[in-house]
Amino acid sequence: MIDFAIYMTTIVCIWAVLAISLNIQFGLTGLVNFGQILPFAIGAYSAGIASFHGLPIWVGVLAGLIMGPLIGFLVIFPTRRMAQDYWALASLGIAEMFRLTMLNFRGIAGGVEGTIVERLSDPRVAMAVSVLALVVSFIVAERISKAPLGRLLRVIREDETLAATLGRNPFRFQVVAMAVAWAMASAVGVLYAHITGFVDHGSFMVIETFIIWTAVIVGGPGRNLGVVVGAIIIQAMSVSTRFVAQWTDLPSDVVANLRLALVGLLLVVMIMYRPEGFLREKKPNYDVKS
Repeated sequence: MIDFAIYMTTIVCIWAVLAISLNIQFGLTGLVNFGQILPFAIGAYSAGIASFHGLPIWVGVLAGLIMGPLIGFLVIFPTRRMAQDYWALASLGIAEMFRLTMLNFRGIAGGVEGTIVERLSDPRVAMAVSVLALVVSFIVAERISKAPLGRLLRVIREDETLAATLGRNPFRFQVVAMAVAWAMASAVGVLYAHITGFVDHGSFMVIETFIIWTAVIVGGPGRNLGVVVGAIIIQAMSVSTRFVAQWTDLPSDVVANLRLALVGLLLVVMIMYRPEGFLREKKPNYDVKS
């Protein structure tokens, strides 16, 4: 039971960081990113590539922290003049292109066979590092949200034209939000690789991005505590349904489909009856002194 609690805490913390990173982009800035699994995959594959080619661990960690925001900028820059719909589709397509590249070119990081990464041997250490990553990410996100930068990002979310009339360049601040979010996601991607001890394309499917989206929508877009709660709910559902295969004679693929159906049902119910999420975003109050 203790081992399961440690594993559950570790996984929840990782996915909560991913939810926070998406919330910075969507909930705070209004960027609709359907490829949020990409920076996570970049971080994990940075560790995998370093291991596959016999490089030190710190090289993979540093590469993950640098390449995540860098590739994010290369993704957002060509689409800066496009509508949000095109940005969403572009991010989705590039994430899938990255996954298929890692899958089909064995010389990069093992291809379809994946690659082994040095694993954190003590699960308690892995849990502690995951909790620390969540705490740091949450504090950073809260500081951004409550700072003048956060207020400006909300203006951009509501109306980019209004932000431009205030003398601000919306694209510049969107890049800042994206860079912070992708750095968070790629950092926990590196951590995830060293927790699982293995990196392959199967962990970075398109469906994983929509699991992150579900956590944000269920928890409450725009509120960091809300998306953490959403991540806890979604991962609790995901992990708990795995016991169904042990209690029944249902095949594992049926249980996996049942899990996705339950997540989808929860998403539909939330959109219909509580679209603001379990914890709705608090409207900031600004005291104007006369």
